[in-house]
Amino acid sequence: MIAYLSYRIQIAKLNKTLRKLLKEAESVEKGYKLGEDDQGHISHMYHKCDLVEHGIEFHKTSYLKKMADKLIIPMPSLHDETMYKNFDFDDDEGPTNLLTENGIYHVRELIRKEQKAQRDVIAFWFAIITGLIGSIIGLISVAKGLI
Repeated sequence: MIAYLSYRIQIAKLNKTLRKLLKEAESVEKGYKLGEDDQGHISHMYHKCDLVEHGIEFHKTSYLKKMADKLIIPMPSLHDETMYKNFDFDDDEGPTNLLTENGIYHVRELIRKEQKAQRDVIAFWFAIITGLIGSIIGLISVAKGLI
């Protein structure tokens, strides 16, 4: 639960940053007249927005990997291009594998199935224990009635 809350807070902060950058980029774009040379200023602003969007995707991928590891679910193959895309954040780590929409859907589906299976096991044992307690109470009341 804490991991989920941390994930949601990070995503909310990045979304707020993205909205702020997009507003700033739009105002800069409006500031330049049509055909005026902006010397790459506008494209730089949108590049920053793109980095934040990919940062959001990076946090989604990291969160889903943590959940899959916790539930012992295998992640899709890194060589499957429908599941992953490469993106370079211009840092020392080089290109990073990010889940595509298809990859996110696939991993979330596997996580939901595993969580459902775990809930079903708990529900099964809860029903058995509840039944045993009811039977014991019934036997005690019958035994008291005989005495």
